[in-house]
Amino acid sequence: MSRADNYKPMIESPVKKYLSWSSNDKCFKYYDKEQAKDVLVNIPLTFVHLDELATIKGWDEKSESGIYSNEVRSTRLEELNVRSFKGGELIKGIYQDIKLRVQGAGGVFHTSIYVYLNGEVVNLSFKGAALMGWSDFAKENRKAFGGNTIEILTAADGKKGAVKFSTPVFTLGKPIGLTENEKAEDAYSALKSYLDAKKVQPELPVEAIVAENLASKNIPDYPVLDTTSGDSDLPF
Repeated sequence: MSRADNYKPMIESPVKKYLSWSSNDKCFKYYDKEQAKDVLVNIPLTFVHLDELATIKGWDEKSESGIYSNEVRSTRLEELNVRSFKGGELIKGIYQDIKLRVQGAGGVFHTSIYVYLNGEVVNLSFKGAALMGWSDFAKENRKAFGGNTIEILTAADGKKGAVKFSTPVFTLGKPIGLTENEKAEDAYSALKSYLDAKKVQPELPVEAIVAENLASKNIPDYPVLDTTSGDSDLPF
């Protein structure tokens, strides 16, 4: 990397939607800027796995703005720079070292999964119980991600004390067809270029849409299990 890299124009994001799981609705949702509201995306969904990273999202009460961080591939080896849109840098460091401070500031650990869905690059964001469900599924099936689709056909009901919740149920789908695989490869190439560019220009927000999605204080519902750093404090 050279100094000139800092002045290169940012590559346009190939990601068309940022979906998060809506526990009450038992489906996904994303923020539509034109409509200025959340839009529901119902299951079933079938997608191709492209890449997977870790990040922090949440709400900073002090600055009354959304929390975000860079995305990292390893929480044990790479530092997270946790910031809020109005408050600037909040915490920086290896996740295990800053975990309690992140939680105290209103940040929550998320897995950021990039997928090829309905002809688009889409980001799926999981936390808490949904993250644990994904982690368990991925541990058993990750070797098959290169050749098979992944399906979410149903949602599972859960309960912790008086709190009821739902989580997506992941299953391994059919083998990826030749045409779909070629399109997914092109999508991955565009995504990789974008993710590499973000590392060169780390001060830019990971997702411009996060600010609007958190504008209504869409604060995460549950504590989170950091499956990448060996935690075991699953809340339910």
